[in-house]
Amino acid sequence: MDIYIKFIYSLVVVLILAYAIKRKGYLDNMGVVVSSIMAFIIIMGTDLKWLLLMVGFLILGSLISRVGHSKKKSMGIYESKRSIKNVLANGVVAVLIIILYLIGILDYNMALFGYVGAISAATSDTFSSELGILSNETPRLITNFKKVEKGIDGGITFYGTVAGILGGFLIGFMAGLLFNDYNLLWIGILSGILGNFSDSFFGALFERRNILNNEHVNFICTLIGGLSAMILYGLF
Repeated sequence: MDIYIKFIYSLVVVLILAYAIKRKGYLDNMGVVVSSIMAFIIIMGTDLKWLLLMVGFLILGSLISRVGHSKKKSMGIYESKRSIKNVLANGVVAVLIIILYLIGILDYNMALFGYVGAISAATSDTFSSELGILSNETPRLITNFKKVEKGIDGGITFYGTVAGILGGFLIGFMAGLLFNDYNLLWIGILSGILGNFSDSFFGALFERRNILNNEHVNFICTLIGGLSAMILYGLF
């Protein structure tokens, strides 16, 4: 595709996407702006299939966050809209992987698997957080498995872990369909849950002590997801 045609095509797609996100109320105003910039980099640097995976994460995350919204409101943890912090924390690693591909540091397949791993980790973590809090189980701290109160950073439940596996599976399955490579399915699941567990681990070690905040831990989650996916791709 000619670069000028692709520029116009990408701009039109991004504007349509921004309008849809704004209308659905998935993100606040700054979140829409930053996500649009990220979407433009993704589609200009690769193609529409890559962007569809990120859109899939956004839609799945927004829908799953509304499950049990009454209970979440009563607990004071319900977020009707995601902010710029959420967008950057969950999406910047995926965009950086594309930039590394564009400047020749990563080849196409390595970048693709890393990209899928980062998004799988973000989705897995979102599913665990949003659904795990609804469980009647008593969470256990990932570092020592002692019982903790709900909402404590680093607390995990069986229900939340299964939900996280489901989140990674959905992104891996979507990637497998889009790119006709079902290695993306199992790598998406594994890298998703590894990133998810790293989120809980760093949350227990550092977020509970106010050394890191939620966005820092989410960034680490996607970084571990992307790196683990590239390592798995290189090994197998």
